[in-house]
Amino acid sequence: MRPPSSASRPTRRSAPAGRSRSRTSGLNWPDRPARPTPIMQHAKLMKLIRIPTLLAAGLALAMPALADTYTAQPRGSSLKIDGTSTVHDWSVESRLIAGSMELKGDLNKPGKVDATADITISSRSIKSDKKAMDDIMHAAMKAEENPRVKFVLKELVAKGDMKFDATGDLTMAGVTKEVKFPVTMEKTDDGMLVKGVLDTKMSDFKIDPPAPKIALGAISTGDEVKVTFEWNTRKR
Repeated sequence: MRPPSSASRPTRRSAPAGRSRSRTSGLNWPDRPARPTPIMQHAKLMKLIRIPTLLAAGLALAMPALADTYTAQPRGSSLKIDGTSTVHDWSVESRLIAGSMELKGDLNKPGKVDATADITISSRSIKSDKKAMDDIMHAAMKAEENPRVKFVLKELVAKGDMKFDATGDLTMAGVTKEVKFPVTMEKTDDGMLVKGVLDTKMSDFKIDPPAPKIALGAISTGDEVKVTFEWNTRKR
C-alpha cells in the first residue's frame, strides 16, 4: 500500500498574528504583554512626576508676585520738626506714627517700585517740652478741626542701595500739598525701618508761623521747617 503523498497531507493552520497556539490543547491564546523592566518603570514614574512639576512652575510664572505688607510698630518710630525763631531754634516731636505700606518687587533695582503707603500722625501728639509752646503750635495747626497729619504715597522710585525718592500727598492743618523727598529703607529682624527728611514751609499749608504774644511781637518764628522721621514697621 502506497503512503499518501505530501500533497494530500492536512496542513497545520498557523495561529493568527498576535496569538499563540497551545501545544497541549491546540487552542489559540492571546500573546501576553511584555513585563516592564525596572528601567521602564522608573522612566514612567519620572514622567508622571515631571508633568505636575512643570504645571506648577508654569502657574508660578503666570501668577503675579505678591506684595509684602508692613504695618506700624507701637515702638521705635519718631517724627521731629525743627525750626527757627528770632530768639532760638526750636524742635517738636511725636513718637506715634500709624499706618501701613505694601512693597512689591526688587527694591534694589533702580526704577519705579510697585508700592503703596498710608501714614497718619495725631496732631496733638506733636509736642515740645513746654506746654505753652505746644498750645501755640496746636492752635496754628488747627489741631481741633484737623486732628491728624496724613501722608499718602503716590510714587516711589528706587535709586539703588535701598535709597528712594518718594512723592505723595501731605495733609496738614486741613491743607493737602504734593511733596517729594528722599527716603532710605533698612530691613530689620521682623520688618522695615523707613527714614526720610522733608524740607518745607508752614505757609505751604496755610499755617501762620507762631508768634508768642510776649515782648510786643518781637519774637517771630521762621517759615521754613525740616521734618525728619523714622518709621518702624513689622512685616505682616
